[in-house]
Amino acid sequence: MAITVIKQKRISDEIFEQLKKHIISGEWSPGEKIPSELELADLFGVSRVSVREAIHRLVGMGVLFIRRGEGTFVSEVLPDEYMNALLPVLMIEGASLSEMLEFRYIIEIESARLASQRADEQDIDRMNEVIHKMEERRGNISAFAAADVSFHTAVAMASHNSVIIKVIAIIHDMLKNTMEEIIRLTGYKGGLYYHRKILDAIRNKDETAAVALMREHILTTIDKIKEIKSGSDQKGNHGSHQQE
Repeated sequence: MAITVIKQKRISDEIFEQLKKHIISGEWSPGEKIPSELELADLFGVSRVSVREAIHRLVGMGVLFIRRGEGTFVSEVLPDEYMNALLPVLMIEGASLSEMLEFRYIIEIESARLASQRADEQDIDRMNEVIHKMEERRGNISAFAAADVSFHTAVAMASHNSVIIKVIAIIHDMLKNTMEEIIRLTGYKGGLYYHRKILDAIRNKDETAAVALMREHILTTIDKIKEIKSGSDQKGNHGSHQQE
């Protein structure tokens, strides 16, 4: 196995790790308001932009939530030990792209069903905001993937099912890695198209449409990836025959 040069961590990554430790340790308890962006920037000795990026990452994972006009709070539905022993095992053993898509098919269709029944105004605002971020980040695979995962996380949060939210939070980084691969293969258009329609269905409390759209969204992605990979394999085989 080749050893690669260790890259210096981004400042926002360091802030993310420290904020996460405060939550896991119980120093900031569920429901508690955390220091403001300005206060954290002063404490860390960094810019507010880096603090905001780390906070938004934790919001996307469902660990923190923002209450407009009041501040940022620790989610009450996630336990202190949400980063439990399951995460290292998953990260070490990994999962294939097809396995992650199968997982999403199982979990996200029912998340959409529950979200259509239970989403409140804050949930709708969260999903709408993430779609705007996706639109702004077209052309940047990593940033778009992060926003794409945040939308699916927002749907999970709108289910108001603490188990679904915890599971999505635990495998957040795995979802982002596979999402980057999906976008690299299929592009930006599909995610935006389906997310807008899914949001409309959830906003209108149309359970049938929300379920059908989420199912179609994931199945379309699976079919596209199979088609692309099948085409790549055929090209590779054709090339090898030519060389022979």
